[in-house]
Amino acid sequence: MSDLPVPQFRILFTGFPLAYGTDEGGCRWAEVDDDLLERHLTGEEMIGIYPMVYDPNYESGGPDTWREDVDNNRYYRDMNPDLWMCKWGSIDIDEGDESLVIARNVSMVLRAMDIKSWVELSRSKGCHLWIFNKEWVRASVMRRAMKAALDLAGAKYDAVYPKQDSLKGPPGNYMRLPYGGNRPPGTGLLDRQVILDTDDEGLDLFDFIILAEQDRTPTAVLERAAVLYEPPKPVIPDLPPKRDYSKEPLMQVDGSRLRGLASEMFNNGPVPYYREHGAGKGRHGFLNRFARSMFESGYTRTDVISWTKDLDSRLGQWWDDGPKFAGRHDSDRQIDRLVTDAQQRATITR
Repeated sequence: MSDLPVPQFRILFTGFPLAYGTDEGGCRWAEVDDDLLERHLTGEEMIGIYPMVYDPNYESGGPDTWREDVDNNRYYRDMNPDLWMCKWGSIDIDEGDESLVIARNVSMVLRAMDIKSWVELSRSKGCHLWIFNKEWVRASVMRRAMKAALDLAGAKYDAVYPKQDSLKGPPGNYMRLPYGGNRPPGTGLLDRQVILDTDDEGLDLFDFIILAEQDRTPTAVLERAAVLYEPPKPVIPDLPPKRDYSKEPLMQVDGSRLRGLASEMFNNGPVPYYREHGAGKGRHGFLNRFARSMFESGYTRTDVISWTKDLDSRLGQWWDDGPKFAGRHDSDRQIDRLVTDAQQRATITR
């Protein structure tokens, strides 16, 4: 064992104990123990942690009591949404050069709520904002507290973690951990994947852990902040979106950005039509129509798959059931099948 503060690091970033996210973007089912965290810190295996844990206090059997259906999807029998808990929350801000300014503004709002947060420059161009809680807190409370601060700061952001209030079963969506030994070099004086101090200088791992342990947020404080969150009230028609756009691209398609109907669906979510049951409706129908709109606007299949996966992970904002495919064993295969069907339908309607 090295001299690194591995046990303290593991306790601070406590999450789902039986799976972790790989640096390549996948899920690996294995115990999250000190050896794994040490490999992360030394750079042998950069990882991410899933924040959501079902029943960590063992009120109803514990987090490892899931079952599997015929498709090998994990689920908890008689799942109680209030038993989905977390020990930390994080905000992903991906606004390029403005990311650090936005993160500092949100951190200031959180501080006004008596919530200490920590800013990290992510490995590319954005920022992560971390909050650590003293006890297990409901995922829904952590999410609403962070969203309240984002709304009060008028901040743009990519996602909050946990990404859902509850899941049918593990593992959910993971967040890459800071201080990986194989992290990319920073630019200028700013180090990537390292927590910054108030002067935007990188904190030593030991110093960060000591400070973070001293400044973890009580659950009651998060609950007070969560009350301030007001869900958006979308003004949308009670019909499927009208196709009033040209199928031919007006400009060269940039796969890193959405436009037209796809952008509206990704940012604003489903119209009431898709909240109903039946063919072409529900989460599957919504994802299919989104993928189809991307093909009709000229995006490549690779871009459509990537964006459809991202949209699937956001479905918990609009459906209590959460994502349609994320977290399933066959997630990639199901997304590929859905995108293939959407591509065929888009071709037929050209």
